[in-house]
Amino acid sequence: MRLPEPRPAVKRALAVLPHRPGVYLMRDETGRVIYIGRSGDLAVRTRSYWHDLRDRPHLVRMLPRVEWLEPVVCASEHEAAFLESDLLDRHRSRYNRTLGMESCVWLRLDARTQSAGLDVIHEPEPRDGARWFGPYLGWEPVRQAAAGLLRLHPLRYAGSSISRTERELARSLGISQQDAVAVASKIERVLLREPAAVAGALRTLEEARDRAADRMMFEFAAEIQEEIRGLLWITQPQKLSLLDPVDGDFGAEAGTVRVVISLRGGRMAQRHVSLGPHAVPPGPDGDGAWSELARENAELMSRLAAVDAVGPLGWRKFRT
Repeated sequence: MRLPEPRPAVKRALAVLPHRPGVYLMRDETGRVIYIGRSGDLAVRTRSYWHDLRDRPHLVRMLPRVEWLEPVVCASEHEAAFLESDLLDRHRSRYNRTLGMESCVWLRLDARTQSAGLDVIHEPEPRDGARWFGPYLGWEPVRQAAAGLLRLHPLRYAGSSISRTERELARSLGISQQDAVAVASKIERVLLREPAAVAGALRTLEEARDRAADRMMFEFAAEIQEEIRGLLWITQPQKLSLLDPVDGDFGAEAGTVRVVISLRGGRMAQRHVSLGPHAVPPGPDGDGAWSELARENAELMSRLAAVDAVGPLGWRKFRT
């Protein structure tokens, strides 16, 4: 199938988009968003639309209408998935066939002996006495991540509400009710994304996978591999989606471009892009990570401005 050439502004944008995770919005000649996507590599994914649509033949009719690609750099593909989901809710994009397929879930870590465990939950109840982590997108990868963490740190067997058979298994594992807090603490460090804890957990699971493969236990090895993928998914950095209700405006400038990221309730409510020098609004205390994300996006938009990648749309004020 012969695909149309990208419009001049789009072609210039494709040449400078980074190999970074993020979200991209395709706009028509009026500036309206007609398609939203995400990728772990913005450069590779966006260029694919004009080279090989594969299982997306319905988008052939869209390509001639794309006047501008608006990228948003994210900290990880998981974060990009959250932003894509939020943007699909916000924009009635004509060519998106789905409105996000992943469900939003949390992990509930309970160190109390009467209810020790790690569970995947759809609706959080942060005041129930347990530790809550999330949100995460995707029930299945989060379930696999929880299974991997419990393989490494079998917290359930440190609880008091287990059967006689499970108590025997706990004894064979060398775990007692007195270990609940210590075992939960090991899981907590991974969920807090402490680098050493995450690396150690992944390394131990990889070693278990390789031992299973060496013994021709391929199904078991594949099961552990899915747990590794899940753990990688939930330990990716997230700034645009938090359990904490962060509110604030975080701005940065690069060249003549200003980007302001507005958070409401821990999610990105808006991103403003404008041309010209402005005073950058102060953010709440401890806003270093947010300001860094705003700076990265401002620098990217500045590169797009430098090559006139907005084209006929001009540098009006855009809101993502």
